[in-house]
Amino acid sequence: MTDALTPQAPRSGRTRSRRWVPTAIGATVAVLIVVLVWNLFTGALFFYNADEAIERRSELGDDRFTLQGTPVGCSIVAGVQGSDAVTAFTVAFDGALVDVVHRGEPAELFEGGTPVVLDGQWVNDSAGVDGFEGLADDGWHYASDRMRVKHDEDYINDDEYEERLAEADALAAAGDCTA
Repeated sequence: MTDALTPQAPRSGRTRSRRWVPTAIGATVAVLIVVLVWNLFTGALFFYNADEAIERRSELGDDRFTLQGTPVGCSIVAGVQGSDAVTAFTVAFDGALVDVVHRGEPAELFEGGTPVVLDGQWVNDSAGVDGFEGLADDGWHYASDRMRVKHDEDYINDDEYEERLAEADALAAAGDCTA
């Protein structure tokens, strides 16, 4: 019979693995926090109004960005570019005009005078869509592949936003396609 106070042989490896469990849990939590913070900072929706996008055209280069403006009703043309069906139109914001070629179906509520938010990039070339005479006439167009229609008046960009939006709406409603 063995005495309860007699030393016994150490157990194999189980204590070592228990020491790593808190370290593994801590590392996992740290990685999850880094991923969460990264997604919060890179996942925010940020867009340039048409006037700002024009001002930053050289800085933006051919990078993708989000553009906001109000389509000028008389400029909207459904057409073809190469073998793709496109919708070409001009958006206005704060007196600035940007010609747009959108690939794919336009958003369901798309119409002249209703602000849109577009994802795409600058292209240093004419739009190349039969029947589309862009109002910007500056040798550039915005190639878009995603469109969202602003359906309410509840978001505000800055103190001057309402005034700038009213000016853009007035320009779009005027339908001045002779400019």
